[in-house]
Amino acid sequence: MWSIHVFWLGWTSVLLTGLPVAVAAWAGAALTGAEQERGTAALAWTQSVSPRRWIAVKWAVAGGVLVTGVGVLVPLYVWARSVPFLTQSGTYDWADWVVFTASGPVTPALLLLALTLGAYAGLLLRRSLAALAVSAGVMFGAVQGLPQLIPYLWPAERAFGGLGEGVPSGAWRVSETALDARGRPVPMGECLLDESAFRQCADAKGIEGVETLYHPVSHAVPLHLAETALVLVLTATLAFAALRLLRRRTP
Repeated sequence: MWSIHVFWLGWTSVLLTGLPVAVAAWAGAALTGAEQERGTAALAWTQSVSPRRWIAVKWAVAGGVLVTGVGVLVPLYVWARSVPFLTQSGTYDWADWVVFTASGPVTPALLLLALTLGAYAGLLLRRSLAALAVSAGVMFGAVQGLPQLIPYLWPAERAFGGLGEGVPSGAWRVSETALDARGRPVPMGECLLDESAFRQCADAKGIEGVETLYHPVSHAVPLHLAETALVLVLTATLAFAALRLLRRRTP
């Protein structure tokens, strides 16, 4: 029973983090790229549908379906991860970027970004295959790169003392820096190689303590909101660029 639960959680987290790449590829190839390549979009523009209405309807319908579907799946995923046997075991780590991304509003925001990115790539390149490759590649880079920014989107807490001292359980450790008596950073890589001689090595280097930057569990919500806001700003920028592109290409 529990193994099935963990298996479902694992695949759901992979699905929620990988879906934006698939959406970007689909949007670039099918949503705008294919119609640009076949010329059906230009034909529609010369009749009763304006270019802005054409792209707005496509974006709104696809975005509504995606956000509604994921809006149901994300709370279900969060609820499934809240069971006691997970929260009390080592398998629960809210700081893991896959778990973090799949557990909050950043997931539907990423889908909107993927949809807008794919639509813009299709409008720009006018070739379905090229738009598919470019939008999927850029979105894959965004999915991998954005998590590296998460710890720096909200002020971290500081703790000073021994290695790991003063850091609450379950905290997201951002960095650990050894400092000397003057507050200058001291490299301590070789000291970590031998735990039994760590104190002697630290004393020899003049290390007074370790400064740890960390995010407690209470920072999860502001970090989610900060990343979501960043993704939505990127989405709005791409949407504006797509509208400008349509304006230049149509009378």
